[in-house]
Amino acid sequence: MTDPVVAVSLESVIDLYRDLPGVAAELALGGSIILFLLLRMTFPKWRQSAYFAAFMGSLLAFGLAMGWNLPEAREAFGGLLIHDAFGQFFRVLLLGFLVLFVIFTMLSRFPPFIISTEFFLFVFSGILGMCLMARANHLLLVVLTMEMASLPSYALAGIRRLEPRGTEAALKFAVFGAVSSGLMFFGLSLLSALTGSLHLAGMSAQLSERLGQLGNHPAELSFLAAALVLAGAGLAFKLSLVPFHFWTPDVFEGATAEVGTFLSVASKLAVLALFIRLLTAWVAPLAVGSLNLGMESPGPFIQSFVTSASEIDMAANGVLSQKVALILGIVGGISCTFGNLVAFGQTNIKRLLAYSTIAHGGYITMGLAGVTAALGAPREICQQVLASVLFYAIVYLLMNLGIFAVATFLRNKLSTEEIDKYRGWGRHDPVLLITATVFLFSLVGLPPFAGFIAKFALFAALAQARLWWLVVLGVINTVLSLFYYLRIVKVLAFEKGDFSDKVTSDQADPSINIFLLSLAGMLLLLGVWWQQPFHWCMQAAQSVLVY
Repeated sequence: MTDPVVAVSLESVIDLYRDLPGVAAELALGGSIILFLLLRMTFPKWRQSAYFAAFMGSLLAFGLAMGWNLPEAREAFGGLLIHDAFGQFFRVLLLGFLVLFVIFTMLSRFPPFIISTEFFLFVFSGILGMCLMARANHLLLVVLTMEMASLPSYALAGIRRLEPRGTEAALKFAVFGAVSSGLMFFGLSLLSALTGSLHLAGMSAQLSERLGQLGNHPAELSFLAAALVLAGAGLAFKLSLVPFHFWTPDVFEGATAEVGTFLSVASKLAVLALFIRLLTAWVAPLAVGSLNLGMESPGPFIQSFVTSASEIDMAANGVLSQKVALILGIVGGISCTFGNLVAFGQTNIKRLLAYSTIAHGGYITMGLAGVTAALGAPREICQQVLASVLFYAIVYLLMNLGIFAVATFLRNKLSTEEIDKYRGWGRHDPVLLITATVFLFSLVGLPPFAGFIAKFALFAALAQARLWWLVVLGVINTVLSLFYYLRIVKVLAFEKGDFSDKVTSDQADPSINIFLLSLAGMLLLLGVWWQQPFHWCMQAAQSVLVY
């Protein structure tokens, strides 16, 4: 007779063996972090050791993530993680960014040797938390991964210990970040108390079962609304959305451009992944009642969530989900407009890009409003709307990394971050001028670059969700952004400047030119060949939708 303890232990080992390949990339990141802790002691005189370890570690993690074939969506490690195409999408995106970011820091020659191991230690720790955040399936892991991603970011903002602005930026970031995390975790605790579960799927199922009772209990409905608002406020801070944006320009200006790149791209992508996962888990049940009754079948997910249609106040549920969509649309529209308008008066390139980040966070949130509004529609429509947001995330990574790289290389060559000091520099550095123009045109959304396809897909998705007012607002903001983005091109290319003391024979760095041209080429390629990447986005969107 088999000992039950032995049987359980054997089953646990089998489950662990089955789950480990899905976190091989994260284990590679963890191994790299341990290596960074030992490098200074092991190779004290090898000044490039941290760069080499970071490059090889990021490449290994990215290769393991790309090489892992996901057989089917399933929970792992007792339900803490979920292996699905959506999590894999953001995981590959974050690790791909890490490889490009390490190359970028090698070219920009920051960090210096004295802080190189600490810098990459924080970067890899943050990315590790972000990769796990994108696949979190339990509130405990949501809280842990959020802090794993946030705490290294605070340290990175103040990595230059002798720079007063950097120290101020780190302190401000940490204080405001702690408040936002407190708000978010309080909202999560309220939602957990309402549903009696910490598991995202269990919370979704409990919400579905209790929806019919909420209409008769206004106090519980208010409780749910407060929980969603508080959790949303914490996520809005991480996405730099109005009115939780106030930290962004000061932190971006005080931190180095390299750190600004990390905060602008990696942090936003990870929080977007978590936002979408929570949105589809918690708001989808509210939208069940607004489903198109003409569709052939409600689908297996709906059937598992809803005991019977008669138990749910369908009209009330549809109204609740539409209110969430309206709030997201208003916040996204205000953030987009505010970011674009305030960017006009900025003279510092990092502050301008900070407000640009706020604006693009608004575009993405407008897309999330479209996803929420489409949650009650047939699944194919919601899938297309969500896929447009995911495609925008891919393009956002490339164009934001590119323009921050341009700002960094200009800082290194001209020893300034003031836009007026760039006058005429494009004549001395045509590759930088051409690539900067590509990145800025893509940020605006002009053809034939990927930014145009991304914005067109996003606005088409909003139209499909019948949020026409957001389409109009998005188009107006696109026109507004044209002026301050093209001002940089104008200063670089058409205004006169005296750089006689700065133009030397070693100004043209082939490796920098190759890096910038590669990013610009990817944006041009995605602007023409977008079907396959969009198909990947469709697969990721399909895996996360709960109906």
